[in-house]
This record gives sequence, C-alpha cells and structure tokens, in this order.
Amino acid sequence: MKIIDITDKFNDNSCKIKKKIVFHWTGGSTAKGAINWLNERNEGHGSVGYNYIIDKSGDIYMLANPKVRWMHNTGTGTINDKNIVSISLVAKDEHDKITEAQIKSSKSLVKKLNDLFWITEITHHAALNSQKQDFPEYIWRELEQRIK
Repeated sequence: MKIIDITDKFNDNSCKIKKKIVFHWTGGSTAKGAINWLNERNEGHGSVGYNYIIDKSGDIYMLANPKVRWMHNTGTGTINDKNIVSISLVAKDEHDKITEAQIKSSKSLVKKLNDLFWITEITHHAALNSQKQDFPEYIWRELEQRIK
C-alpha cells in the first residue's frame, strides 16, 4: 500500500474550532519575567499559560501553537480552554499603560488568528471569570476598539 500525502493542498479544518480570543495581562513588567514565572509555576510542564505573550516592544512570543494546544486557565484541554486562543499583554496592572507597539501587534495577531480559525468573540479574562484580576472594563473597551 502506498500513501500519497497531499494534506498540504487542503485547509486543515480540524484545528479551526477556536471560537474566542481571550486577552490577559501578565501582571509583570517583561515577557521574560512572565515566561520565567510560568516555567517556575508549572515546573516545566506548561499546565498554566498563554498561547502568546506580547511584550512592551510589540514582540510576540508564541508559547503554545493554538493549532495543536490551547492555553488559558489550565492549558490541559478543559471545557473552559478548548475553544480559546489566549493572548497576554505585558502589563503589571491597570496603571501600566499598554504601548502602541502592543496594540499594533495585537491587531496584527488578531487578524492572523481570524484568518486561521473561526473566531466569533474577542474578549478578556475577567469577562469569562469575574473573580480573576484583569482589565477593568474601561481599559478593555478602549483596547478592543483599537485591535478590531
């Protein structure tokens, strides 16, 4: 039996089930610090994290490919994670301004994700879990308008 692989000729719809992009902030001042914190917390196993972190400079770090792995609350495929692509912006808290470079990179990444997946909603973590510290609504509304 001979198998002729022509999968590169077709769109892989099996990975297009993502429905939401969920924005977070890292709670720290650098992408490197956030990545180190995640590694320490997860002991190298990646049980909590983000698909992407966007640094103040606008550099985008992909921590987990959303085609094969989702990262949000647990990163282990729970019902809360399954349809989510998670993006975290480097920011300590609501007083730490999101930079123009982060907004520009966020907008580009959202467009790319919209091209890859069936995205029906772009939101922030606190909208899904009100007990999580995240963007206050007024910051989220401004960011949302600028990235769509």
